[in-house]
Amino acid sequence: MIFWSHVAIVAALVGTIHAASPSEDETVIRTMVDQAVKRLNNGDLTAIEEFWDEGADYVGVDGKLIKGRTQIQALFREAAGKTGQQTAAIEQIRFITPEIATVDGTWTVTGARDATGQELPPIKGRGFEVVQKKSGRWRFILTREMVIFG
Repeated sequence: MIFWSHVAIVAALVGTIHAASPSEDETVIRTMVDQAVKRLNNGDLTAIEEFWDEGADYVGVDGKLIKGRTQIQALFREAAGKTGQQTAAIEQIRFITPEIATVDGTWTVTGARDATGQELPPIKGRGFEVVQKKSGRWRFILTREMVIFG
């Protein structure tokens, strides 16, 4: 009986040691960002349900704080078709803990239109996200968007 309890402890430790390494998690986070941008560019708002935590918050370039996945989805639904196409490049991912990381990068939007329907020149900006791993799954919990002027 004692033998099996030791086997269980060793098995638990091996499972803990085999937890995803930062490089594996970094790959997952990079893929998540890429998929979120691609899907939102195609008008697929289910990406928000898949990649943003229920309690996430979002601050866009207008400075308005949006709280909760439902409100974030409403914001993107309202902006659909007006915002153009976005590309994004991740500059760094920094792990604060094994379950929390920050994501810094840049983005460019092309094809956005003003209130009169005229196409705007490309808009460049920076993005900052905090992602959290819950139950083995990474999700955005905080997003901040900034326009680069000049």
